[in-house]
Amino acid sequence: MSRARVLFLIKSFHSVAFLLISACILYMLYAGLTGQLTPFLPVAIGIVVAEITVYTLNGFHCPLTALARRYGDVDGHDYIADIFLPTWFIPWVVPFCTSLVIIASIALAFTWWRLH
Repeated sequence: MSRARVLFLIKSFHSVAFLLISACILYMLYAGLTGQLTPFLPVAIGIVVAEITVYTLNGFHCPLTALARRYGDVDGHDYIADIFLPTWFIPWVVPFCTSLVIIASIALAFTWWRLH
């Protein structure tokens, strides 16, 4: 398989993972704010915790970015940022998502406390 094809697959996988993790974060926020706790909530929390763990254990860098660079991605930007987000927002993705996770976690904790 060519390097360009491998790079395309890495970036495509990263885009799907980014969208899935973002959806899980938004769902956690929604569940926390509305109190609608469904069986999907533990799955969403697990996916977000897994991402936080991988990101943290990799020195606060996405391991797919390093892999993409190895296969020829010269700028190291994540595929999703290049397509869906303006360039000025790229440095703010992690702080923005982190803020949403913190707010969602507080809202979920309050909801759990209120229901128990």
